[in-house]
Amino acid sequence: MPVYEYEARDKTGQIRRGILIAVDPADATKRLRDQDLIAVKLKEQRPASPLALFRVPARPLAVFFRHLYNTYRSGIPLSESLQLFAETEHSPLRSVAAHAAKRVSEGIPLSQSLRETGYDFPMFVLPLIEAGEKGGRLEQTFGHLAQHFEQEAEFEQEFKRGTIFAKAYMGCSILAMLLVLSIASSLGSNLPVLSTLKTGLKILGAIIGLWILWRILAMTKGTAKYTDLVLMHIPIISIPFQKLMAARFARTMALLYSSGFPPDAGLELAAQSTGNPLIMSAAERLKLNLQRGEKFSSVVGQMPFMPPLVVQMLATGEKSGNLDESMTKAAEFLESEAKTGFKAMPIVAGFALYGFMILLLVYLIIQMAGALAGFYQGIMSQ
Repeated sequence: MPVYEYEARDKTGQIRRGILIAVDPADATKRLRDQDLIAVKLKEQRPASPLALFRVPARPLAVFFRHLYNTYRSGIPLSESLQLFAETEHSPLRSVAAHAAKRVSEGIPLSQSLRETGYDFPMFVLPLIEAGEKGGRLEQTFGHLAQHFEQEAEFEQEFKRGTIFAKAYMGCSILAMLLVLSIASSLGSNLPVLSTLKTGLKILGAIIGLWILWRILAMTKGTAKYTDLVLMHIPIISIPFQKLMAARFARTMALLYSSGFPPDAGLELAAQSTGNPLIMSAAERLKLNLQRGEKFSSVVGQMPFMPPLVVQMLATGEKSGNLDESMTKAAEFLESEAKTGFKAMPIVAGFALYGFMILLLVYLIIQMAGALAGFYQGIMSQ
C-alpha cells in the first residue's frame, strides 16, 4: 500500500505535516478528512534514488535507534540526542542525524525530519515513528525498532560466520593446487595431471567470479529481488532462506500491530520489509481478505513460507487477545529454525570441500611421486 506525505490544514487553519498509508490519493484525502484535516498537498513516497544502489544494512540502523532509545529514556531532548549522535558516532547516519537535529529543534516532527534527508529507511520505519509521535509512544517505538534491527544485524553476522569455513576450505584447495602446479612446472614435468590442474583452476576462478557477481547482484536494490526469487526455489538451500523471510515478516508485523497499525496496512508494510516479491504480491492480494473480516491467522496461513505451527500460534494468540506476543514468539521460532539451517549448510559444504581437497592432494602426491621417480630414473640412466 502506498505511503503518502501530506500537508493539511486543521480547524484552526494551522498547517500539519506528516505521512499516512492509503490505497490512493482519494483514500488519503478521505482519511485526512476523518481526522478533521483538509489536504493541501499530497505526495506519494517513491523508492530511493537510483544512486542509492545497495540495500541498507541493519547494523547502522540498530545503533541509531538504540542510541535514540537510551537517550530519550534518560530524558535528553530529542534534538540534543540527534546532535550527540552526529558528533560522536562514526556511522552512515551521521548526516541524517545532524539534519534531523536541526529540524527537530525548529519544531518539525522527527518522522518529517528524517523523511527530508532522503535516506532510504525501510518502508515501515517512518510510518511507525509517526504513529509513535501521535500516540505518545516514541520511547517504545525506538525500543522496538532497535530490537528489530539488532535481530536483523545478528542474522547478517550469523550468515557471515556460518560461511567462513566453506570459504576457507575453498581457499586452501586453490592454494594446494597452485603449490603443486608450481612444483611440477619447476621440475619440467609434462604429466597429464598438470593440464587437469590448470583446467580445474580456471573452473574455480570462474566459480569465484560468478559468486562475486552474485553477491553484488544480491546487495544491489534493483536486482536483489531476482536473486531472492532464485534462492527461494533452490531445493534444500532455500529452506533456511524461506524461514528467514517468514521470521522477518512476523517480527515486523508484531512491531506494527503492537504500535496500533490496522492489520491490512501492517500486512503490506511487513511484507515490504522482507524485500521478497512473492511475499509482497501475496500481501497485496490478501489484504482484501482482512478488509472483508477474515481472521488474521487464516490470512497469514495463506502467505508463502508460513509453517502450520506458526499459523496455530497466531490462532491461539487471536483467541487469547495476545496476537502481538504470539507473532513475536513465532518470529523467534522461525529465526531459531533459520539459524539452525544456516549453521548446518556451511558445515556440510565444508566437509564436502575438505574431503575433495584430501582426495585431490592424495591423487596429486601419487602423480608427483611418479614424476619424481621418473625424473631421478632419467638422471641415473644418463
